[in-house]
Amino acid sequence: MDTLKYRDPDDELLEDWHHNMNSMSFMDVYDPLEPFNREVFAFNRQLDRYFLEPVMQLYETVTPFFVRIGIAHFFQNLKEVSTLMNNLLQFEGERAVKSVGRLFINTTLGIFGFFDPAESMGLPHQRNEFGNTLAKYGVGAGPYLVVPVVGPFSLRDVSGLVVDLAAEDYIDFLGVPSQVFSEPDLFAIYGINYRYTVPMSYDDFSSPFSYDIIRFLYTKRRELEVGVNK
Repeated sequence: MDTLKYRDPDDELLEDWHHNMNSMSFMDVYDPLEPFNREVFAFNRQLDRYFLEPVMQLYETVTPFFVRIGIAHFFQNLKEVSTLMNNLLQFEGERAVKSVGRLFINTTLGIFGFFDPAESMGLPHQRNEFGNTLAKYGVGAGPYLVVPVVGPFSLRDVSGLVVDLAAEDYIDFLGVPSQVFSEPDLFAIYGINYRYTVPMSYDDFSSPFSYDIIRFLYTKRRELEVGVNK
């Protein structure tokens, strides 16, 4: 009996936790605001689970598929304006021409963007953001951020998002952006469509390390996207 060593179950759990954390060190991301980000992450997760997902289920139940796709195409067509701007800022002449083509074809033949005939004509949507423009000119990603309601970003990319939205509002293509942010009904449709077009659900990540996993996946995805756009 003297040779037996008593092990507190809490000690075993603590050792397992340290082992798991050490094995996940490859997922480390520059995150100086981690305590704040984790609080926002927890808020976003609860909001998504108990409000946004039920809204999505209702949206899919009462709205025909072709209507949902049409709304998604409509708002995507508006994003072509900021995409064109960023293609020009990056001196991507060929992509800028394609953006102009998509904008013209889908706004006319596509009935203000509710349809996407440009896709079938060999002009697929290639989103370009001001965050990519900043990266092209050497601006680093900066610290990781979790934006309330919206989700994961970096400081560079959330700054780019603000510039893109400001540009869309200033250009005010078809007069829609100004109405979206002034009319509650349109803003609600905009927000519902935004969540509808995001394939990820927080419940897809049931791991206790879901924060770390999502942070890692977002960061690596953006690194790949920026590398392709450089």
